[in-house]
Amino acid sequence: MGPLFYTSYASATGDRGPVQRFHADVQTEVYSILGRHPRNEGFLQRAEPATGPDPSVLVCRTLLVLYSADYLNDRQCALEWSVFRERMQRRQWLTGEPADALIGVLWRADSLVLPRAVADTGQLLDDLGEGYQGPGVAGLQDDPGGDKRYRGLVRQVAARLTRAARKPLPAMTESESAAVGRSFGPRRGQRAARRERSPAPPPRPGERHLVLALLAGTRAGMERLRTSVGAYADSPEEWRPFRPFSDEPAAAVAARAARACGIDRLTVVPVEDSGPDPLREAGASAVIVVLVDPWMTADPSFSVRWERLAGAAARVAAVITVLPRQDQESRRDAGRLREALARTPARQLGASHHEAGSQDSLTHAMAAVVADAFADAGEEEPLPGRADELPVENTAERIVRRERERAGWLRHRAPWPPLLSGTPRESWGGG
Repeated sequence: MGPLFYTSYASATGDRGPVQRFHADVQTEVYSILGRHPRNEGFLQRAEPATGPDPSVLVCRTLLVLYSADYLNDRQCALEWSVFRERMQRRQWLTGEPADALIGVLWRADSLVLPRAVADTGQLLDDLGEGYQGPGVAGLQDDPGGDKRYRGLVRQVAARLTRAARKPLPAMTESESAAVGRSFGPRRGQRAARRERSPAPPPRPGERHLVLALLAGTRAGMERLRTSVGAYADSPEEWRPFRPFSDEPAAAVAARAARACGIDRLTVVPVEDSGPDPLREAGASAVIVVLVDPWMTADPSFSVRWERLAGAAARVAAVITVLPRQDQESRRDAGRLREALARTPARQLGASHHEAGSQDSLTHAMAAVVADAFADAGEEEPLPGRADELPVENTAERIVRRERERAGWLRHRAPWPPLLSGTPRESWGGG
């Protein structure tokens, strides 16, 4: 178990003394809550510049970030922040629960403009909800009349850190951290912000490996295709189409449903139009499920992305189109979007096709897809013989069998309502 928290700040600004005081004050408050013990200790970023993140960032349970304009332009700070955010996302993929272990405060607020990726990640605390008047925490330390507000903020930070530390994050190796791209920092381009991934481990015998392929865009890319871009962020993995009723990314919803069906290994990859193709790393034993935003059909790179998908060695089991009912622009253009998707080679993959209009319908569609995909893979081919000697399964029998299979896959206490389906292996317009 790593340190309870790690304090990350821009060490090149000459703020070491005030930062040490703030770190020590938070540490004292943490000790007062949990007791003085090595497992409740916090580490402070070293004053010496480094080429990569501190080893503590790879194992710490929470991250305390002191935001400033210098922090956002510091390469080491950007790497530490991005590595920790990757660990938070991995926990969400593994458990289905969002991790809120990154706690930020405004250290110096002057000339500070937080990128959207930063503002949307973790918790950003102010001085008890009153907002900072001046240069942030550093200013509160120097203000004789700000001692009460400063102490209140210290208690608030310590309480959030101790609460978040109860849900530890998966640790990361140095080699894995080297593959994480910076989400901000100096000379950050759109391509540089995309995270590289480590090679997939070889499959184990009998392992159920599901690859969730995302055909979705980023905020910058979607601004050219549609008017409402509030559901998009800096990466396809952060695409949240069910806002404002749910802030959970579509990938996280689908991954949680797949895990509930007993998947042994789940890989989430965005389908890009250039660069390394992670789909080629998926072995033939894996099963691919495609999550597609129909607005992507207007992107000039859509056909290239689809060709990459069609060239994967693994079998594409299903294509799920996410057309949220809550998105008025999508509802208005639903007919045009469905027609645009129908004109693509989408139906040439030999896969089932579904449409999800809500978070619940996406969950149910994923459950059906997983049950069908792996049940089909486990079915044995009938032995050669006369046609009249082979058992024939009619439509009603197939539906009953599939319902039993899905009930067996789903590990959910509450009963699941039946899936809407027009024809076998189809559920267009569901939920």
